[in-house]
Parts: sequence; structure tokens; C-alpha cells
Amino acid sequence: MKMHRREAGFSLVELMVAMALGLLITGAALSLFTTNQRVFQLQQGESELQEQGYLAMRFIVEDVRMAGFHDLSVGGAPDPVINATSPSIPGASDGGTDGNDRLTISYHGFRDCEGNPAAATNRSEIVNTYWVDDDKKLKCRGNKAVPLTSGVTLLVGVESFQVLYGLDTTPDDQIAFASQYVPADELSSHFANDHLVLAVKVAMLLENDAPALGSGPEKTFYLLDASKDVDTTQTLYQQFSTTVTLRNYPWSRI
Repeated sequence: MKMHRREAGFSLVELMVAMALGLLITGAALSLFTTNQRVFQLQQGESELQEQGYLAMRFIVEDVRMAGFHDLSVGGAPDPVINATSPSIPGASDGGTDGNDRLTISYHGFRDCEGNPAAATNRSEIVNTYWVDDDKKLKCRGNKAVPLTSGVTLLVGVESFQVLYGLDTTPDDQIAFASQYVPADELSSHFANDHLVLAVKVAMLLENDAPALGSGPEKTFYLLDASKDVDTTQTLYQQFSTTVTLRNYPWSRI
């Protein structure tokens, strides 16, 4: 007796359904992979911004705390904040609402912010200036290099650098208190009235080419007396700010 085998297989409809399900699963996997990759880029960008921002802020804060330090063996007391050109170093200046400020300080020390030593083993007058160049680089230039350099780069991707100065506008009350914060272009008039700089506020806005998930295309950051409008579609931004209390001011004038 001859037996007949019945051959079975997938129908065309079943194949199409299987292919559709496969495409859906593949698409979901690709979407998940892309999202995870973007999250990783975002976390990496945020980590880089935080690390670089905190290191730069710490460097500036430690330097500003030295402002006004007076070594009697060097000579006269230095001005903590310099708002006029000193030994070819530009003084503090205000960049306006959209521009970047410049911070210039002075004290008696052994090395400037570039690491250049004083000519002698003793302290001498140090003048350091901080500013942002046209390439968005935060730079520092000291007065001890021979010849003077164009400065060293501390940080890249600086979108905004702002500085305010806390003044004691009531010097006759014998209380050291920063009652008013002003930009650099107002310092001269306050110095004429014997107002001392007791504190310095510094704010920075940094950028990193890691897209922020879910952010809108435009955002406004407010940094002290300035504001900055940026496009956050393809760039991650982070703001840093601090207030440094000066500890080396002439107590005899308080």
C-alpha cells in the first residue's frame, strides 16, 4: 500500500506577519540603542562640564583669595583689584550686557597664574588677569614671564564670563560688609570715595557638544548682571557661580 506524505509549511500571510514582528522588534532595539547612546553622551558631557568648571572655578577662587596680600618686605600694599593697565597687564573691565568681563588682581607672592616665578627668592608683586578670548577660551596671564606671554588657556568652551565686585560703601561704620556689587566700569568712582572691595562674584557659562535630551531650541541664562541666549538643540550648557570673600584688605581703613 502506497503512503502519501503531507508536506506543511508557512503560508504567505504567516511569513508577512513574522517579518512585520521582526521589523518592529528590530526598530525597538535600534531606538533603545540610540536612546542609550544619547544618554551616555549626555552623562559624559555633563561630567566633563562639571569637572572642568569646578577645577577652573577652584583655580580662580584660590587666586582671588590672595588678592591684596601685603608682604612688608616687598614695599607698599598692592591693590586687590586693578582697574587700570599695570605692567602691560590690562586692568579689570566690564564687557557689557552680552560681552565677557575681565578680572585683574594683585598681591605679593612667589609665582603668577602661569607658574612663572618671581625674579628673586622672596615675594614680589604679582598681577594676574583672567579673560575669555575670541575662541571661547578662558585664559590667564601673569606679569612674571620674561618676555610677557599671551597667557595660558585654563578652559575651553566658555560662552560667558562675568564678574561683580562687592564694595563696602559705608566705610565709616567700622564694619566690613559688602553692601553693593558693581561691575568693573564703576570701580573708579567708588575708589575715589574710599570704598573697599571686600568680595568678588564670578559666574561662567560653559558649553559641550553633547545634546541635552528633551531641551528646547532656545534658553536664556542669567549670569550676575548679564544674560545669554543660547541654542540648546545640539549643545549642552552648564552654569557656575561663586562668591569669594577677600581676606587681605587694609583693616586700618575699616
